[in-house]
Amino acid sequence: MPVTRFPMPIYQADLHIHTVLSPCAEVEMIPPLIVAKALEVGLDIIGITDHNSAENVESVTRAAEGTALRVLPGMECESVEGIHIVCLFDTIEETMAMQETISKALPNLPNRPETFGPQFVVDAEGEFVRYNERLLLAPCSLTVDDIADRVEELHGLCYPAHVDRPSYGIYGVLGFLPPTPIFPILELSHHTSPDKARIDYPDIGNRILIQSSDAHRLDEVGSARCLLELEHRRIASIKSLIENQSCREANAPGNLHFQGNR
Repeated sequence: MPVTRFPMPIYQADLHIHTVLSPCAEVEMIPPLIVAKALEVGLDIIGITDHNSAENVESVTRAAEGTALRVLPGMECESVEGIHIVCLFDTIEETMAMQETISKALPNLPNRPETFGPQFVVDAEGEFVRYNERLLLAPCSLTVDDIADRVEELHGLCYPAHVDRPSYGIYGVLGFLPPTPIFPILELSHHTSPDKARIDYPDIGNRILIQSSDAHRLDEVGSARCLLELEHRRIASIKSLIENQSCREANAPGNLHFQGNR
């Protein structure tokens, strides 16, 4: 007798959101307001990805407690090549282990808030805790391969951010996709579309393309999102979805695709 397979729920996810810890983010990007905005625009999953630091992920996670929102803790790491990599994890412990790795690899330079903006560490209510005085908008000494290897050791998921951007995107920096690591998923900025990106960058091949908001302001949260058909809102389920999708036509309807409304 055939086994009945029930469809898995489809979650709306914005996997690239900054808080006030990122010096380029607005002061309104505090945990309770981020969570409230995500719920208001119908998101089920958000990724918190500040530049080279994860010091506000626990606060955002705590702000989401008791709501339907799942917070994936993470970071947006900058490699020695100057490429931004979105790194996502299931647990705060895994994320802080990545934080330790990146902190050791960052240059020991002070932030210049008058130039780059202040870097606020806040609590779950958005109240000031302290400044991060170290320059976060800087490349670390780890290569893209080093970052990918460390994320894999910590059971996380990583992929190049806004690959089409002239600054910090892998195509803008290198002009091509390197042979390693093999990223099955790439993030596009809102300046392009999957169809256009596949024409502009033929070596994308069958890689899955997603878009996230890269929100630095509240009104950007959820402005671009992806739809994830998942058994559980966990990294392992997202990896399984990517693996299954990679065996089919990229961005096949009904599985993993992007939805942008900018």
